[in-house]
Amino acid sequence: MRPDRKDTTTLLIDIGYKSSLNKFEEIYGENVSYKEMEQRSYVEFKEIIFELIDKDIKFRKFGRIGQHLTIKSEMLISEIEKLKELLEFDKINMTSDWVVKEITIIKKQEETLN
Repeated sequence: MRPDRKDTTTLLIDIGYKSSLNKFEEIYGENVSYKEMEQRSYVEFKEIIFELIDKDIKFRKFGRIGQHLTIKSEMLISEIEKLKELLEFDKINMTSDWVVKEITIIKKQEETLN
């Protein structure tokens, strides 16, 4: 993902179901697949961030570790601070009981001359 905005920082955001896979299956049964709910939660997470932080933030699915979806994003430092604040005060609530499990800051993008 090439940043469109200058001075952004690359971060990885892991989201997943708040409880165990057994609990997921107990609640949703066979009517809803984990991948289907994961996709809905990914879209909902992006919408929440667009509304609460900035609509110009870019997201891309990056991979999966176990039952966690990893999302790659490019954010300004002020946006990262706002995200941390929202998480600290439990303000990112997805209807499907998905939560942010972990955030990993990768690197700050350096401005390049062309």
